[in-house]
Amino acid sequence: MPLDQAWAVGGGAENSVEGARMATYAATNGGRGVILPRDMKVSALPVPGAAVRIASGGCVSPNTYLGEDGAGQSYAGREKSSTDFPVAPTGSADAQVKYLIWAIHDEQYENDEPADPVHDPRNTYEWVSTLNGITYPWAPLVQLDQPANTAAITNAMLTDIREVANPIVTPVVRARPINSDEAETLTATGDNGEWFPNHGADQRIYVPLNATRAIIEAEWIQVDEPAGNAYGGIWVEFGPYSSPGNRQYSTQHGRWNTGAGNDSERKNWKVVDDMYIPKAIRGTTQVFAMKGRVSYASANSARPKIDQHSFVQLKVTFLQVADPSSS
Repeated sequence: MPLDQAWAVGGGAENSVEGARMATYAATNGGRGVILPRDMKVSALPVPGAAVRIASGGCVSPNTYLGEDGAGQSYAGREKSSTDFPVAPTGSADAQVKYLIWAIHDEQYENDEPADPVHDPRNTYEWVSTLNGITYPWAPLVQLDQPANTAAITNAMLTDIREVANPIVTPVVRARPINSDEAETLTATGDNGEWFPNHGADQRIYVPLNATRAIIEAEWIQVDEPAGNAYGGIWVEFGPYSSPGNRQYSTQHGRWNTGAGNDSERKNWKVVDDMYIPKAIRGTTQVFAMKGRVSYASANSARPKIDQHSFVQLKVTFLQVADPSSS
């Protein structure tokens, strides 16, 4: 079989649609979904009615028509402004779960010829009862849980099921050994806690403009827990200050507690969380601070210490995923 014309060649050469779809597939790694996190978000109408509103943005889908002719190719679509797409009302005993998708219908693979080949769209929105077994290109947008006898759609009935087709993942790892002159005992007892340790616990990290979530992992390695009974909390704070000594965003607080024995022990502490990144701090540099506090200690000597045998590590993995927010 002869070579197809290379994409994209000028000088009047005929460029095939297969070449264009192949380039789209390569550019998006064969992904399915929206292009950017806020693209094509679906919401109820400002005054709930028998339709949903699809916001502007773009999406992409691999060519999933049956057979291998379309393998390694993708279609892309764009919502230029917004579309209010109708929803059929349910009957008195007819609650429904259905899914809104963006769909492609290409006469190259289907039998229906468009009435106007130049202007008739080959993509549309469709309600489907299941996402399994769809044989044409498509991208998921929203799940609708529509109660019986309901015509007006509210946001409470909608679940965002968009995915970013080719998400950007940005890992940031800060690892640091503690030097002999940086030994430190955890002493703070207030709710705000303290940086623990003072050396390496606070990191200035650039938050990518495309990040909508972050997996935060903080480790205190080989913490010296002296003999005695003590317990307290550990967490990571980030963002601007909301009050003195307290930043606006925080992971869930973890807990440490000593063995309450007669001998000291070396232990590892860890905090992990998956958090939403607000739009206000995207594209900015923020402090991410590892913090701790003592809730109870039977004696000052029972409080945990970081010394020259200890290490700290902070890992923040920024993710570009669909953003469900409306602001």
